[in-house]
Amino acid sequence: MPPPVDNTASYGKRFAAFLLDSVFMFIAVMFFLQFLGLTDVDPNKAKDAQAMQAEMLAKLGALTNGQKMLLQLFPVIAFFPLHGYLLSRYGQTLGKRIVGIAIVTMDNRIPPFFQLITQRYLPQWLVGYIPLLGALLRLADILAIFRPDRRCIHDHLAKTKVIDLSIPVVYSPDAPVAPSNTLIV
Repeated sequence: MPPPVDNTASYGKRFAAFLLDSVFMFIAVMFFLQFLGLTDVDPNKAKDAQAMQAEMLAKLGALTNGQKMLLQLFPVIAFFPLHGYLLSRYGQTLGKRIVGIAIVTMDNRIPPFFQLITQRYLPQWLVGYIPLLGALLRLADILAIFRPDRRCIHDHLAKTKVIDLSIPVVYSPDAPVAPSNTLIV
């Protein structure tokens, strides 16, 4: 058997995937804001930042409570059509797929979708709704990547890691295989 190779995804690839996923989410949110009529700006006010801000605040204030709640939850809702299939099938978001990295269990298997959502993503979403403290906790989560194992706190919570698919996975034939999971090779 060949010696184990560290196939952990590099900081650069993880950051590139994060940026790509952020761009995809930004585009989805912009479409939703357009749908709500929040991106229409009076051309006369477009040159005056304060007038434009006042107009935007007035539009936000005119939203119903249901629309405001939907606006807050939209990124979580949009996550599933954007990334759900790829996560469940390959352990990848769109950004991870493009960059060539994947989320796997510690024995290099695609994690169950429910585990990914409840243990990896849900804690991030919930923490994100806590004013100020949420931002600090997310920062701590992200900075944890600079430890020797290169895993963020959300990786530890979900018992996952992010691997570079261009580096061959070392597989032990003695490792237990869950029938619903696919080995990434």
